[in-house]
Amino acid sequence: MGYSRFLGNYSIFYAELLGILDGLKLVQSRGHNNVIIHSDSLEVIRAIHENASRTSSSALIRRIHRILSHESQWLLRYTPRDDNRCADYFAKLAFNREKDLCLYEYPPSDVLELLKSDKERIFNPLEYSM
Repeated sequence: MGYSRFLGNYSIFYAELLGILDGLKLVQSRGHNNVIIHSDSLEVIRAIHENASRTSSSALIRRIHRILSHESQWLLRYTPRDDNRCADYFAKLAFNREKDLCLYEYPPSDVLELLKSDKERIFNPLEYSM
C-alpha cells in the first residue's frame, strides 16, 4: 500500500509531519498495531522523539503521539532518501495531482523495481523506539 497527498505550499518539516500523520491514520484504520515509520528527515524524527516525554507545542506532533500511544510497538527510523526511493516516488506523485489523498492499494508498475532496489540496499539506520 502507498499513498500521496497534494499539500500546496508548506515547509518541508510540516509536510514530513503531515506525511507521518497520514500514514499512521491509514495503518491504524487497517488495524495494524506494530508500526515502523521511515522518514528521510532526521529533524522530524528527532522532534517526534524528543517530544515523547513532554507536551509538544506542535499540534501535529501531539496528534502523532496520540495515535502512537494506542500502538503496542512503534519505531521511528531515519532512512536517507537514496535508500528509500519508493517513498520518494510516492511523494513526487503528489505534485502531479491536486487531489487530497490518493491511496494505492497495489504498487504502480514503476514502483515494483524501486521496491526491489530499496530492499537490496544495505544501510545503517538511526532508530528510536518507544
